[in-house]
Amino acid sequence: MGERGGRATLAGWNWLWGISEEIAEPERDEDEDAIATAEASLKKMQQSVSQLAEATNQQYATYQREKRVYLYKVGALKRAEESAIKAEQEGRHADAETAISSAIHLEQLLPKLEAQVEQAEKLSKASLAKLRQERARLESYKSDLQALKNLTEVNEALSAIAETHNEQDMDSARAQFEEAKNSVHTRYLEKRAYVELSVNPADPLGADIDPMAQQQEIARRLKILKEQK
Repeated sequence: MGERGGRATLAGWNWLWGISEEIAEPERDEDEDAIATAEASLKKMQQSVSQLAEATNQQYATYQREKRVYLYKVGALKRAEESAIKAEQEGRHADAETAISSAIHLEQLLPKLEAQVEQAEKLSKASLAKLRQERARLESYKSDLQALKNLTEVNEALSAIAETHNEQDMDSARAQFEEAKNSVHTRYLEKRAYVELSVNPADPLGADIDPMAQQQEIARRLKILKEQK
């Protein structure tokens, strides 16, 4: 229904029961403050998730880069060993020693690179899991916010009903309505009795009858009509 719909409903009830429309504009209620706070908090969460996604992407890129470096060094070790074997077979002892020296250096370096890659992979997977979790939470909070907005509309509708459905005012309005209805109905019976006496030629009361007697006859007819009703 919303605030505008609530005011329209309230105006309709006021018109129906004849209540003055000079009502002050309602102040900002607690539901509106709560919704504003929830929206601001959701916006902050969206920004945090966006920053987390960016950091996760950077971390994953770092992991992929370190992994490529490690794999390249693994290949370099293999090539150095093959080069040393070939140089030794061809009698190039100096080249063989250089290749073996390079292979030894790579063998010492690779464990460190492997440890860095493994650590980068763990951090990347943890960040990705965290990002998925926070995105799921964000979607849940979005749904909760929409539910809060819907509930706020229900609260506004209930508030409008509570403000307009005052039992004491309703009883007073009903009593006034019944009084007005009875007044109209009584005048109708009076006019009808008077007309019947005026136009009925067989009535024993003539045009020159005593006014007091005529009034008594009208009262008598009116009583009969009321009893019939």
